Amino acid sequence: MSTPQLPSGPRITSLQTFRFLRHPATLLQECRARYGDPFTLPLPMGNVVVTGSSEGIREIFSADPTVFEPFGQLPLIPAVGENSLLLLGGQRHKRERKLLMPPFHGERMRAYGQLMRELTLHAAKGLRPGGTFRAQHLTQAISLEIIIRAVFGIEEPARVRRYQEVMNAYLESYTPLLMMAVPLRRSFGGVGPWARFQRHVAELDQLLTEELATRRGREEGHTDILSLLLAARDEDGQPMADPELKDELRTLLLAGHETTAIGMAWALYHLHHEPQTLQRLLAELATLGPAPEPEALMKLPYLGAVCDESLRIHPVIIVVGRRTVAPFTLRGRELPAGTPVMASVWLTHNDPALYPEPERFRPERFLERKFSPFEYLPFGGGARRCIGAAFAQYEMRVVLGTLLASHRFALAHDRPERPVRRNITLGPVNGVELVYSGPPQGALA
Repeated sequence: MSTPQLPSGPRITSLQTFRFLRHPATLLQECRARYGDPFTLPLPMGNVVVTGSSEGIREIFSADPTVFEPFGQLPLIPAVGENSLLLLGGQRHKRERKLLMPPFHGERMRAYGQLMRELTLHAAKGLRPGGTFRAQHLTQAISLEIIIRAVFGIEEPARVRRYQEVMNAYLESYTPLLMMAVPLRRSFGGVGPWARFQRHVAELDQLLTEELATRRGREEGHTDILSLLLAARDEDGQPMADPELKDELRTLLLAGHETTAIGMAWALYHLHHEPQTLQRLLAELATLGPAPEPEALMKLPYLGAVCDESLRIHPVIIVVGRRTVAPFTLRGRELPAGTPVMASVWLTHNDPALYPEPERFRPERFLERKFSPFEYLPFGGGARRCIGAAFAQYEMRVVLGTLLASHRFALAHDRPERPVRRNITLGPVNGVELVYSGPPQGALA
């Protein structure tokens, strides 16, 4: 019996790896134009079959989850650990997901709204009229403190600062080259990028070890996510072990910090690049007064559309990977067991058949129609959809709404922003430089 042939695609592995690291969106677009959909992309983890069509996405996300196993160990294990939900499969994935899900939904999630609002207002106090700053730096500072306080439950100011220092160093030291180039994962006598990253991994691990030792058994009465996870029990009455918790906390840090912060930075860029969208949003915010409550912000349709359009036009994670464990048919092509497949978020979000003029920032498209989970997928989909999706969407709306209701900004220059790879995420190359104009006219400073 003949082995099924993979779809056509480019063949020069080293070149495609470089382009996937540096300019992934351009590479994906060129491959689809030349080879059709699906196509095969040669990468260090093997030949990967990529689809960006909503039909292909539907086939992957709607399939029996047992047909796939996680795919992405090469770039992810150093950053999140082998116990991360992102890398688990089978029953263990199902168990961990069930334990992790509750704190990120419903009333438990909305309990963090006032904290998000307060941290946003506090971070903005450092801005001075006429001063220039990078929006991404501001949104990352807000998002990181939300994680430290709401997820990790850290309150004491000196310890919050220590977590900020360690977590920032940890995130910044995991570079795109370390993510994809295994030969660089050597210490070279204690120097070099891998040695530096390992030192920051050890620092974060020590902090988490201390935190778990202090908190375990004392979680009652606390509402932070770590306390809820410490109290959680599986169907057999067993808690999560410390190695599992530490890797899941690292996962929440990586997946919940940069992703949300970058999405908010892009929103600020596009709003100020397209003044009519900003004016429409400010008019909507004005109906809530100068100090809108988080739950009121969540009900604003145009604010929600702005957030959705920001994640559409610039998805922070541009591909979602799986590996087949059984033969699988993708768009009429039979793929053998062991084939890596990727759902390209970027290609789907830039399909002109779904999103006319896809390069335009036009939030109205999300008010005009509802997109299916196979047409709009900034958080992945299927059985492995990001568990923090609702939390991230809530945070984006609360932080952006709070910030824009009480402060005014302008772009520092008219230079267009473009996405570049940071690690597993893509973010604006210049971080979106803004000038702070001050509070709204007539508002108290």
